[in-house]
This record gives sequence, C-alpha cells and structure tokens, in this order.
Amino acid sequence: MIHKLKNWPGAFASALSHAQSKPFIWGENDCCLFACNCILAITGVDLARTFRGYNTANEATAHIAGYGGLYELVSAICREHGMPEIPPRQARRGDPVLFEGGFGLTLGICVGDKIVAPGRNSLSSYGILKGLHAWRIE
Repeated sequence: MIHKLKNWPGAFASALSHAQSKPFIWGENDCCLFACNCILAITGVDLARTFRGYNTANEATAHIAGYGGLYELVSAICREHGMPEIPPRQARRGDPVLFEGGFGLTLGICVGDKIVAPGRNSLSSYGILKGLHAWRIE
C-alpha cells in the first residue's frame, strides 16, 4: 500500500504548477502520465514505471487495450499498490479520478471539488460530479 509523504501538499502543488501551462502531449503530458506524475510527487512511487516511454496515441491505445480499457488499466495498477476504489464524491486532494472529459474517458486528479487533467494547452478542470471511478491514496 502506498501512502502520502509528509511533505505531499507542497510536492503536489509543485507538480500541478509544473503541469499548469503544458499542452497535452502523448507520452509526456497525457492524462495517465499527468496523474502518475502527481501521484509520484505525493507518494514517491511511480505508478507509470511499467509503461513510460510511449510517444504516440497508437502506442498508448495499444497498451491500454492490453488491459481491456482505461478503467481496467487504472484499476489494476491501483489495486497492485493497495489503493482501494471509492465513490468519486469521496475523493480527496491527490486521489486519481476517472471521468468523462472532453476527449472521452480521462484520468485526472482530485483537487477538492474539481478534477484536473491536461487539456489542449493547459490543465483543465471539471466538476467532481463528472467522476465515474476514484481510488484512495492513504
């Protein structure tokens, strides 16, 4: 089971600030790597270590398809790290949330009553009520 580091609020704020004005780029700042980078800042654990290195939508899609879909991929990785699935309305700052975004099913991070994820040119925010699935980081 992964846990939040003692200094996680500052590290999380720094990760969000770093990603704030970055455009969506496959393999660099897409929804999965953004969420994993935030979780890395919060916990010190890289949930994306097994799939970093892709550079295109086709490569990302092929990896996701190997799990059966984005929900199945995220769920498997979270389960492997002891992160229980919770109702999205119970998500707290830093918890990953799967939601229906502007590009379809999207992985983001809870920042209170909002979910943030990479948009075309910068981070975009969505209401937490758009959440379909969420996982708890203790």
